[in-house]
Amino acid sequence: MTEILAPFIAAFLLAYLLEPAASRLTQKGLPRSLSSLLAIAIGILVGIGLVLVAVPIIENELNSLRERFPDAAVRLYGLVYPYLVEAGLPVDDSQALRAKIIQLLQGQSSAVSQTVFATLQSGLGMVAALLGWIVLVPVLLFFLIKDWSSIWGNALALIPSSKRSYLRETTLEIHATLQNYLRGQGMLIVAMASFYCLGLLIAGLSSWFSIGLLSGLLVFVPYLGFAFSLVLALVSGILELGLVHGLIAIGIVYSLGQFLESFVLTPKLVGEQIGLHPLAVILALMVFGGLLGLVGVLLALPLAACTVVLGRRLIEKLHDDDDTTGPSLRRVRKRPRP
Repeated sequence: MTEILAPFIAAFLLAYLLEPAASRLTQKGLPRSLSSLLAIAIGILVGIGLVLVAVPIIENELNSLRERFPDAAVRLYGLVYPYLVEAGLPVDDSQALRAKIIQLLQGQSSAVSQTVFATLQSGLGMVAALLGWIVLVPVLLFFLIKDWSSIWGNALALIPSSKRSYLRETTLEIHATLQNYLRGQGMLIVAMASFYCLGLLIAGLSSWFSIGLLSGLLVFVPYLGFAFSLVLALVSGILELGLVHGLIAIGIVYSLGQFLESFVLTPKLVGEQIGLHPLAVILALMVFGGLLGLVGVLLALPLAACTVVLGRRLIEKLHDDDDTTGPSLRRVRKRPRP
């Protein structure tokens, strides 16, 4: 069921993001179908741009780590080598160790390639699912954007007329909440990318811009993005700056960054907009991630924001109904028996 619903949910959320662009193009005199196609093209270009930014950064950092690791391992080995010899343990010299590490890394690269090839051969189901996403999501996206107004109009027509105004108010509140959330996330990404770039530059890391930019972009994925960028920066910092200097410098930068993000920027730019406690954020990540996988992790906070709005409106409705029916029920109870 999850595999069936995930493309529809993804297409709906993408349509929600791209529909304003299609509406603006339609207002300029373009046909709705053409406006929808242009909006999808804009979304694809933005997605490709993000991938082109993130993938080379990760690839360059991994290549750099693979080049630096043998020398860093030899330096660390040189510190403990005298003690190993003194203890009478059979050990290799530094050059022999370096040659073994390089051979091991080359063998691991070959093993990874063979594993990927075997996965591609045996993973026909995964490939079919991916092709289904590639074909199905754009088709769903086009029709959702093209018929956005009529879809919502038909949906409202199914609701009793007495409830339509209430539903419209709820929808507008969800829309405003999501707009504020997206605006806050954009400002948060820019702020954190600037902070990490500056902090890593001061720390002395040569790849300060690439790792800082990637760390800022990954703020969009709560907790998991921070964990990935922290590990990448720590490994790079230790290999380039040394064990002590790298641990202290990167630890200070990312500790300050996490404090700034969690206690200053996120509450101001995002948290106040959706009203989620950190425990609720973790719960949302686990629930939606378990239901929808990686897509659920990426969309956990927007979906949680919608849930908060619906829950708040439901509670308000229950209180309104209680205030309306309460006095009449009390009057009925006070009537004298015949």
